Amino acid sequence: MKGLVRYGFPLGAFKLEEVTPPGIEGSGDVLLEVKAAGLCGSDLKNWNIENGAKTRISVFGHEFAGEIVAIGSDVTDWKIGDRVVSDNTGYACGKCHACMVGNFVSCSERRALGWGMDGGFGKFVRIPGQILGLHKHALMKIPDNVSYEEASILDPVCNAYMALVQRSNLRPGEDVLIYGMGPLSLNCIQIARIMGAANIIVVGNGSDEAVRKPVAKMLGATHFIDTDKDDVVQRCEQISGKYGIPVVVDGRGSPQIIEESIRILRTNGQFIRIGLDPNPAEFSINDISEKAISLIGHMGYDAVSWLNVLNLLKHRMLDVESLITHRLPLSRWQEGFELMASRQAIKVVFHYDLD
Repeated sequence: MKGLVRYGFPLGAFKLEEVTPPGIEGSGDVLLEVKAAGLCGSDLKNWNIENGAKTRISVFGHEFAGEIVAIGSDVTDWKIGDRVVSDNTGYACGKCHACMVGNFVSCSERRALGWGMDGGFGKFVRIPGQILGLHKHALMKIPDNVSYEEASILDPVCNAYMALVQRSNLRPGEDVLIYGMGPLSLNCIQIARIMGAANIIVVGNGSDEAVRKPVAKMLGATHFIDTDKDDVVQRCEQISGKYGIPVVVDGRGSPQIIEESIRILRTNGQFIRIGLDPNPAEFSINDISEKAISLIGHMGYDAVSWLNVLNLLKHRMLDVESLITHRLPLSRWQEGFELMASRQAIKVVFHYDLD
């Protein structure tokens, strides 16, 4: 089969090449035929990096859904023909604190399908029996009324669900400020809407205007702040009043956002950081103490996030379809990356056999 393979660590190039199709290796393994695979913004880190790396890392693609086509002799929870989605956990140690509490995405030894283990940018992917025995929700059944495409891009939806529902104290009738209009931030908008937020204020810039802003509005955004021409702190006070906003979600990660958010948050407010940036942030720790602000680092999701998001989607309380702006065959993977990098796309979904 053809697979989109990543070369080099920590950064390297992509090559679409012939790879050996995976099969059942252990008695607990499950083999999927990939029906849809989503392109994540984090995948772009390795795009267009031609550094001559020869070390094969893995078939890429950590957002995917498919049909079970083979199972190991000891598998009892799944059967051939089941429609499933993976949370992309390929290995976890089962011993650390994160594993003990079911937060497998934070396992210090975790290996993800598509990040270190072969993932969904190919026709087939093997789910190892080790992880299925340890993490019973590493695979989840897709409701009958949910498409493979929708299921394949639930990673950022579950991420947003955990950030707001499981980590924040946002209450119905309260305001929330969300930085960014990427897939993760857009899903935060609709999760905040479901939670009953009154004003859902979104911070973006001119590059969001054509594609992302209309979707953000459709998903529930009530106000927009354009950093190219607006003062964010001033606009937030105009919208929410002088006492501040209870919850700020940072989907961008830029260092200046945390300092700005401390000024925007009300007493006992929460700052939830999802976006990543390696550069240091400068702010006064005294401001955090004086306003009793909570700084919350957030990463990923757990089984509760996935099961509840699938249930919300089953009951059509979430709109995932509107996030899919482009559908492409895997052979046109380069075009998909270009669309994401230029912000012409929100989510690109690859199909192996779309040609």
